[in-house]
Amino acid sequence: MQKKIIIGLLFAVLALSGCYRQDIQPKAGLNPVNVSESELLNLSGNISENGMGNNYRFVSREGSEQQFIELAAGGSGRLEYFREIDADLTAIADLRIQFLSTQGIGRIKLEALDIQGKAINTIGWAVTGEIPANSSTAKWIDARYGVNYKGNWINASYDFTETLVKHFTAFKAKNAAKYRVSVEVGMGQHVLVDKLGVYPDINRALSIVPLVKQHNTQFGEQINVDVEVVNNSNRQINNAVIKIIEPYGYGLIAQSQVEQLIDNIKPGEKRKLSWQVKAQRPDAVNLNKPWKLTFAINGTAMSEAIDVYVADNRPGRIFYVMTDDLEPIDAAGYPVAWGNSNGWLEPKEFSIQLIEKAEKLNSIAERHGAKWTHYIAWPALKAGEWAAKRSATGEWPKVIEAVKNSVIQQTNQGHEYGIHMHSDYDPYLTENVLSYNPEMDGIWANHLRHGWAHSLPEEGNFDEYGTRTGTLYNYQSILEQLASRSGQGQLLTSRVGSFDFGNGSEDEAKSTRVYQKVGIWGTSDADGNAGGITSGDYGKEIYFSAKDDINSPSNDINNIGLVEFRPTPKSFITYDSQSADVMNAKADEGIKAFTRGMSIIPGVHAIVGFTHAMFVMGAGDWQSIDGGQFNAIEGHLEYLKQNYADKSLLEFSTATELVANYLDYYSPRLIAVYGKRIKNNAFSSEYEINILGRDIPIDKLHTHAVSIKYPLYLRSSAYKVSILKNDQLIYTTWGLPTPYNDIEFSVDDRSAKYTLKVYQSETIHMIVNQIRSIKQKIIG
Repeated sequence: MQKKIIIGLLFAVLALSGCYRQDIQPKAGLNPVNVSESELLNLSGNISENGMGNNYRFVSREGSEQQFIELAAGGSGRLEYFREIDADLTAIADLRIQFLSTQGIGRIKLEALDIQGKAINTIGWAVTGEIPANSSTAKWIDARYGVNYKGNWINASYDFTETLVKHFTAFKAKNAAKYRVSVEVGMGQHVLVDKLGVYPDINRALSIVPLVKQHNTQFGEQINVDVEVVNNSNRQINNAVIKIIEPYGYGLIAQSQVEQLIDNIKPGEKRKLSWQVKAQRPDAVNLNKPWKLTFAINGTAMSEAIDVYVADNRPGRIFYVMTDDLEPIDAAGYPVAWGNSNGWLEPKEFSIQLIEKAEKLNSIAERHGAKWTHYIAWPALKAGEWAAKRSATGEWPKVIEAVKNSVIQQTNQGHEYGIHMHSDYDPYLTENVLSYNPEMDGIWANHLRHGWAHSLPEEGNFDEYGTRTGTLYNYQSILEQLASRSGQGQLLTSRVGSFDFGNGSEDEAKSTRVYQKVGIWGTSDADGNAGGITSGDYGKEIYFSAKDDINSPSNDINNIGLVEFRPTPKSFITYDSQSADVMNAKADEGIKAFTRGMSIIPGVHAIVGFTHAMFVMGAGDWQSIDGGQFNAIEGHLEYLKQNYADKSLLEFSTATELVANYLDYYSPRLIAVYGKRIKNNAFSSEYEINILGRDIPIDKLHTHAVSIKYPLYLRSSAYKVSILKNDQLIYTTWGLPTPYNDIEFSVDDRSAKYTLKVYQSETIHMIVNQIRSIKQKIIG
């Protein structure tokens, strides 16, 4: 109401002051412009005419200083305005004109003239009127309007030589002395000419000829790149800047000045230029394709390229990753009694399968320096919280709290807990079904709705819960918060499972975008999303997928999506059913594939095992966590430690550590993720920033705009974020929350320590956003 009163008073004041009403001024009119005699002389020298009633002049629009040339042909007259340039491969015609009549003759022409000024070849466009007849030396193109006239400006640029060669196979540029572009009007046609120009484009005069088109080198070595710059034109070229362009992905870095100036290069002359270039990254980063060095002349990219193959002379790394889907099972109807098999999931099954078995597996791993990555079905915990509101036993709240405490404690020991979707349990999705049995104190869901992409077709945003983004953001926020004290930082991996990442290019692109919105870089779902085998042979176990296809490696460095890592080998390490000897042999196979003698071949390699914790059985019934398969796992890890880890041939890691190291080696651009929380109090928290892309140059010549996500679980309380470089503020924003918790800042020093500081308070967050909302309403 107050805003309306203010606006009303403002209009009243303007009306009383005489400023409220304004006359509308005409804008379409053309007014003659008085120009100098020399300008008129220059114009008339470029016009030919015949017939009566023709007129040409300089004009401008009313209210504008922009000038045009207006040509108006008499009813039986004809006017042609032309511009000429010496015939040469550099010659360009540039025009901007507007024909004003639907009738009469309106044409555009390009011509090659001999030394006597006679046309050798003509290519023309008839915009209005009759089309002249074609001949061996003249060709006309019908450019007339259809039923609906538009009358827009015609903007065009032509390479004379290229255009004439295209339309006349017998055309010989050497026979031409001049090139001409013209606009013709006749029989009452009018035209406005904003531009009709000819000029030499010196970039077309010069070509770059590499003296060596392919180089083979080693990481860190320097090569000399030599080219000849050739002037193919008939004119002398002055002040040409030749630049060598470093490839995307920073595989090659110029060690000398990237730009070199050549001057006074005569027609037909050749000049040699040289650069020193460092092999900065192996060509494996370029998906095993050679790096391409290209060039630019005065900022225009040239097509010439030099291929450079770069081999890595550094030993690689082999990561051993233990993964499982951590979810509860009742086992009714299954051939093995993994649970109590009464048809209802009870708190006891959550306790044994999600806590006791996981913690037992963790303790075995810890004795040998290994780590687990558990993909926990967090929607099942949401179902447990739903059951807790209906249960009178008090067991559900206790087990849910115990699972959360277990995740906190186990992440503090270095184990990773990532998201396994199991959307069927989520009580907040309207198409799901959850049933509670008070007699059993148990729950049941429609497990046929296990799928994530199938159940949630919409991509959505963080605040749209019933979408892929909304659910993944919600689950990931919970796990990030539970792991916040662990020092692991940003969790980079997830596993959908059950063949439902999404299948087909459109669906996979959608899920890939969702993962990256949430800050997840790694997945372990190919080819399961298409109902195929999820495991892979050694050498094909980890790769950058395309943005729309997780099932095979991308073949384009400009089209990379997620890091896909598969259980290995094809008949993979299975912790719930294989003996230690069998698992050892499969790991041996991986070591053999990734080593030559006692050296690891370059790159990042993975040996990945997989199971469901609920399937790992002890010596007794489903509740047993002693003996049985637990002993087989212990024997396997002891073997790996003694034979490989202690000899630095293998590193135990989580899936996030594997993916981070893969990104660090292979990513074509810098990636920033938050790391260990180094400071924390009631009102702020500070995190290390890990910059991934270890061989990418970072200096004053190579500065990078990078994006980092502040922790998802702080979205509802963070009101300010700062980036510090060596403890000095370099960026801050109060504009929170950003759509996907992304903050962008500049990185220009490889040796610097970058940190992320988040100021949090739900109250201040609410006040800041209310103030922003009020301000937007006032402005809007």
